[in-house]
Amino acid sequence: MLGPDSRLLTALLITASAALLVATVRLRPLPAKALCGALSIMVAMTGGIAAVNYYYGYYTTWGQLSADFGGGAGSLGVITATTSATALGSGHIGWVQFPGKLSGYSRRGLIYLPPQYSQARYAHLRFPAVELFHGTPGTPLAWSTVLRVGQVADSLLARHLTGPMVLVMPAINGTGHSYQDCVNGPAVNDETYLLKDVRNDVLARYRVSHDPYEWGAGGYSSGGYCAANLALRHPGSFGAAAVLNGYFRAADGPAAGALNNSPSLEAANSPLYAAEKLNPNSSPLPAFWVAAGTNDKADYPAATMFTAAMNRVQQVPFVKLNAGDTANVWSAALPAALTWLWQQLAPPDLRVQFPVRATARGLISTIPVPPVKAHYPGPCVPAKRPGPAVLPCGKLPLGQAKKA
Repeated sequence: MLGPDSRLLTALLITASAALLVATVRLRPLPAKALCGALSIMVAMTGGIAAVNYYYGYYTTWGQLSADFGGGAGSLGVITATTSATALGSGHIGWVQFPGKLSGYSRRGLIYLPPQYSQARYAHLRFPAVELFHGTPGTPLAWSTVLRVGQVADSLLARHLTGPMVLVMPAINGTGHSYQDCVNGPAVNDETYLLKDVRNDVLARYRVSHDPYEWGAGGYSSGGYCAANLALRHPGSFGAAAVLNGYFRAADGPAAGALNNSPSLEAANSPLYAAEKLNPNSSPLPAFWVAAGTNDKADYPAATMFTAAMNRVQQVPFVKLNAGDTANVWSAALPAALTWLWQQLAPPDLRVQFPVRATARGLISTIPVPPVKAHYPGPCVPAKRPGPAVLPCGKLPLGQAKKA
């Protein structure tokens, strides 16, 4: 099938671009030459995007691509506070509108309710909650279509590795190319929306804990930056933060543009700089967990520096992943992140009600990142490349291009 991650699609687009370029040279009428030249550039750009998607395998179906960039709902329905579990032992994930009275924003997001949420014996229980932030570009739908967060949470619950948590997945950006990455800037109120509006809305409509220390933050790529930045700027609002391959300086990602490239605003919204200012007498902080791909040359060094700075005031688990900033890295780290978040956020009574079998990892550990299966089965020749992420053959790891 000619999917968005098809090698054939990439080849066809490159061939079409080359044909249009030849036509541009050979045709004599100026309007025809201009049209073919413009089309050649457009098709070449599309081919480049297809090549990147083939390399990383981020979108494997046209439905994923259309839903993520077109604002579609995928196969998910709308979820309400009275929605019941879809099947025995399964939670429910779906869309919800998060209006923002303080920020002026109103965006759709996803919410995951664990199976216990709709069970009568837990009708008076308030659950720990985690805000999960997606990457840029992207939408909350990637948590479902790419990282399969609902299935992961259900599996962890079934294996008694976590207890039940409500997972809240808001949109961190505006429409189009309005990348805000969870900051307040000269013309954006994303921090206010995510920190206050979304939480107030969830507290008003769902049975979640009112204790801020039973709320966590987590995110991948740009969303990892969001989790680290919000948790350090508002330490009394979170009990824990899990950072999956995030960036740690505003200047290194889309946040810089949202802050109008202001040096003072960038400094105030850079988790690395905030961590370096901490000392043993600093106010209590959320617990931190960091995972970083060793092949991510841009952000891995900053992740190690951030962890080292935080280690002066708390012990931060640091997970190494043998790949770059790709979706299979995030998927590999997500179960460990959710397991750790439960251990940090669950109050004593819930720990008794939902005992877990999880064993603690060391402060520094490594999670192997499995390669994506090859497009075409059968024998093939291994790629001769150095580094720990060499694949036996076929397609390179699932993921997405570097943060814009």
